[in-house]
Amino acid sequence: MAEWDAERYHRASNPQLEWGLRVLRRLAPQPGERALDIGCGTGRLTAELVAALGEGMVVAIDRSEAMLREAASLSVELPGPHRLNDPASARACYVRADGVALPFTDAFDAVFSTATFHWILDHDQLFASIYRALAPGGRLVAQCGGGANLGRLLDRADALAAAPALAPS
Repeated sequence: MAEWDAERYHRASNPQLEWGLRVLRRLAPQPGERALDIGCGTGRLTAELVAALGEGMVVAIDRSEAMLREAASLSVELPGPHRLNDPASARACYVRADGVALPFTDAFDAVFSTATFHWILDHDQLFASIYRALAPGGRLVAQCGGGANLGRLLDRADALAAAPALAPS
């Protein structure tokens, strides 16, 4: 796998942040929950998730070491006396892991992911791994970025195919 340019991604990831905030609202995190953020990237949404969980905790994973370093360097004020990534708070930790082989069993009340699953080729293994990581009654809320993007692409392709310049001669 090629390594990401995390600093550049962080500067350019506002669209992903906006999509992710909508997904986070669907997750409806509850104070005190334990959550797994699959594909945390540079941690912008992880910080929002940590803040929403109150005294809960988040394990944020990514396959990219550069993304994890960037996420771990984020300094975000949280409600109460803590800051994200303050070792005394222990409300977020970052783990290099692959979604198809999560090293957790019955560990999380919620699994959250945005703009990640389309990068993972083995969806059967991914969902089996998530199932094992979720505690009984846990929930998964994710978005993988394909639906609307694919619809726009297909609409453009149809319009181009119908253009006179491309008509069969």
